[in-house]
Amino acid sequence: MADRKGSALRIPMRDLSLKRSLLLLIASTFAATTLIADNPSARYETRMAYDPTTRHMILFGGVTGSDRGTKVPYYLGDTWEWIGFRWVQRYPKHTPAARSGQTMVYDSNRNQIAMFGGHNSKGDLNDTWVYQNSDWTQIETPDTPPTRQLPGGAFDPIRDRMIIYGGTQTSADGKTFTPIRDTWEFDGTTWTHRGGEGPDVLKPILVYDAARNQVVMLAINSKVETQMYAYDPAASTWNQVKPSTLPGCANEGMAVFQESNNTVLYTGGVCTGSSTSDETLEWDGTNWNKITLVSEAGRVFGAAMAYDASSSSVLMFGGTPVGGVPRADTYTYSGGAWLAIADVTRPGPRSLFSFTSDPVNGTIWMFGGTTDTETLGDFWRYDNGTWQAVTATGGPAGCLTPTSAFDTDRQKLVVVCASSNTFEWDGTAWKTFADLKTLPPFRRFSSMAYDASLKKTVLFGGLDSNNNYLDETWLWDGATWQRQSQSPPTQRSSAAMWFDPSLKKTVIYGGIGRITTTDRVTRFSDMWTLGSNGWTVLKPASTPSARYGAQATVDPRTNHVLLFGGLRLDTIPSTTPGQPDTQVQVYANDMWDWDGTTWSQITLDQTPPARENGGLAFDPSRNEIVMFGGYAGFYFSDLWTYTPTTWKLQILDAIGGRRRVTR
Repeated sequence: MADRKGSALRIPMRDLSLKRSLLLLIASTFAATTLIADNPSARYETRMAYDPTTRHMILFGGVTGSDRGTKVPYYLGDTWEWIGFRWVQRYPKHTPAARSGQTMVYDSNRNQIAMFGGHNSKGDLNDTWVYQNSDWTQIETPDTPPTRQLPGGAFDPIRDRMIIYGGTQTSADGKTFTPIRDTWEFDGTTWTHRGGEGPDVLKPILVYDAARNQVVMLAINSKVETQMYAYDPAASTWNQVKPSTLPGCANEGMAVFQESNNTVLYTGGVCTGSSTSDETLEWDGTNWNKITLVSEAGRVFGAAMAYDASSSSVLMFGGTPVGGVPRADTYTYSGGAWLAIADVTRPGPRSLFSFTSDPVNGTIWMFGGTTDTETLGDFWRYDNGTWQAVTATGGPAGCLTPTSAFDTDRQKLVVVCASSNTFEWDGTAWKTFADLKTLPPFRRFSSMAYDASLKKTVLFGGLDSNNNYLDETWLWDGATWQRQSQSPPTQRSSAAMWFDPSLKKTVIYGGIGRITTTDRVTRFSDMWTLGSNGWTVLKPASTPSARYGAQATVDPRTNHVLLFGGLRLDTIPSTTPGQPDTQVQVYANDMWDWDGTTWSQITLDQTPPARENGGLAFDPSRNEIVMFGGYAGFYFSDLWTYTPTTWKLQILDAIGGRRRVTR
């Protein structure tokens, strides 16, 4: 993995095995008016600061790993608050541009959080923002530091200054990075240039050491060796500090001052030869002392970390494990123990899960799903505006890309894993079918629906273990699987599928696959219906554009189908004569209505963010369409409801109720 920010270093990566501890926090003691949205998605080079006026952590931005679909990373511009036991997404009236690698500190003299610089898809930034009273305000200054990413930053409350040092500037083509070695101070109104050529270091980490009234810096030199400096504000210089020990790896590590014991805590980072094992040290003003950990979080780089004075502990979120992908984990540190915090009151970010309406029990059932690091096996019900975890033995385990359908005749939820292991849920208990003589072959990303005319569950398509697209159709009657082999559609996976109440047939639309086994992979925009004699091509006047992973469901109020998003392949016309058009993959948020005969695009002022492989289902308890989760370069766990002509973001309160918020 190339170190893409700040130097031309090449850093070897290794696999990481996280040691996870679970800290269960009881939410019932908190105010019921606390607003809860989804969880932050996985990211790194995000930033966080503690606000003692609210006793909350504020987190902003970050960047994802490179998306496998679109081949680009995604810069994030979301604002989050950690309220002591879970994350809350905020939707301020004003918000900075998405970014990563900025500096963010708490200005204790003005009771505000100050943020400067960073980087996004348009390049490096040098804007200054403050966060106060739940809103962001840009500060227009008469002078400002040059654009940069990954500067070090700290706030000196005695001198009433935010101090930044260094960082890197990115070339226009994004291929080279030039280190900056200047020092600037911000007094809340004006930036002042305090020095030009400082230490020749990269990736500076600045911390205000309150016990010694000193800003200290950890950084790496061109040999990836850790160096330490202390700031002399009178002379505007950085003086090297040479303790007997230093953190072994300061490349994008994290450091904060701990009021609980008057030390600077350091952890994480990645460099040549660094292990995946965590390294946590404390600076006492004389030396760095390595802590013997009771439990660890695993080594990560680019995480957000800050000291939480209300709990006398350190909070860390996100980052990238050595040799891994960005994570969405939250850890606290105190007394030599890193503890993972899990919010067990609602499902976390995910895609490729089953999400099925149950009109008999008046609920939506959700099972499993996938993130970059986990195959999930949790089971939830959603009704009356609340999530409730379902604990029952004998259900699916290690279930990759589950598909499901609700058998309205037998009143059972049918869940099928990629392995074709088959389970049924009757609202109370799981039934496992372990001795079936015939099973469909292994398949991922298949499609499933219950056919009320055939009175059987239909399973179609998918991708086998050799990455071959399938065109097989299998029917489940509650006891046996039987293959239906007449006139199959073109082999594909990730198609939208539903039982159409107008046509009285199962319908598939779109997907990705091959016309023949020797053809190139292509996206489809065709439609097929299944009858007692097999599949038949359905040819409406037009269809939505080719895509796969779209969310689709039947609205029983109208007997229409609502289709949302997916991953499209869009064509950008060439502006140069003789040059071919460009095709790009795009996560979509367009909406379509199918009435059994015609597709019509739905145009609204507000729609949820683009995504694929989320859940879309009708909630019979509230008589509305619900969409949850999905993926668009990062994983969602947001919840939206749709009533005719209006999408609304649902924000849950601390005891499980909800209120509606329109973004």
